[in-house]
Amino acid sequence: MDYNLFINKYQPLFFKDFEIDEEIVTILNTLVEMNNLNILLIGDMGCGKTSLLNALIREYYKEANNQATNKSYDDNILHINNLKEQGINYYRNDVKTFCQTTSSVKGKKKFVVLDDIDLINEQSQQVFRNSIDKYSNNVHFISSCSNIQKVIESLQSRFTIIRIKPLQREHLTKIIAKIKTNEHIIIHKETEKFILDICNNTAKILINYMEKFKLLNREITYDLAVNVCTNISFSTFQIYTEYLKNKNLNEAIKLMISVYDKGYSVMDILDNYFLFVKITPMLNEDEKYKIIPFICKYITIFHNIHEDEIELALFTNNLIQNM
Repeated sequence: MDYNLFINKYQPLFFKDFEIDEEIVTILNTLVEMNNLNILLIGDMGCGKTSLLNALIREYYKEANNQATNKSYDDNILHINNLKEQGINYYRNDVKTFCQTTSSVKGKKKFVVLDDIDLINEQSQQVFRNSIDKYSNNVHFISSCSNIQKVIESLQSRFTIIRIKPLQREHLTKIIAKIKTNEHIIIHKETEKFILDICNNTAKILINYMEKFKLLNREITYDLAVNVCTNISFSTFQIYTEYLKNKNLNEAIKLMISVYDKGYSVMDILDNYFLFVKITPMLNEDEKYKIIPFICKYITIFHNIHEDEIELALFTNNLIQNM
């Protein structure tokens, strides 16, 4: 029996394995052939930037692997973890030491990989830029970010910048088709539409849903998918939305507080209600347009300031007044 997690089993290893625009693959292949790989990938969270960076390295060393050499190229790669408090000295010393040593693969450069470069401070970015200027003859510097505004311009100018678009529905549909065929999962058409609606255009979330379906080992109906893929029952949100539309403030607040009392955080409730609002036929587009800004507003308040159950009552009151 195969116990490999789906997220690893269906991890794309080479460019051909990705469900992305062909234009991106063509550009990356051209840069590999040119041996010019100082690259900065820009894209939203979950769009596949890290997987693409890893695939880029595999593509670059693919020829060396095909020659069946005993030398591994792992020593040629330095991954910098920006989540650790490494400080400026790390970039000055460890990166310098790595860049000054020669490649273990003849005719190939080494790689320094820095994911989420927009999360490191400006001083560290400047040191990183200096490393690019000094060691590009021996090392490729590849990186990714979500917010290009937080990357200093002098560092941007050292990279070939490639913007990764969010996965389109057609790409996600192909991922579903591949997994359900390989894993013999039977899914109803309306169920496929449902999980496409709630996966936030993210392959990782979609693949995790498919793994849940595989573990259930049964035909996946719409009702089953709703129960498995959402933390809070959508039937609860249907009742809540009816209260909102009927201007029944007291009952709507009581229902939200009862969900909170079951152990869900305010953020859990708002996140799940956001998923519900996106796909429910109970609300027309105008009503959704009015509700979603309030959900985003309260999520921001809870994330940046505080989280208190009283805000659920204020949130509910805002919705009733504006629907």
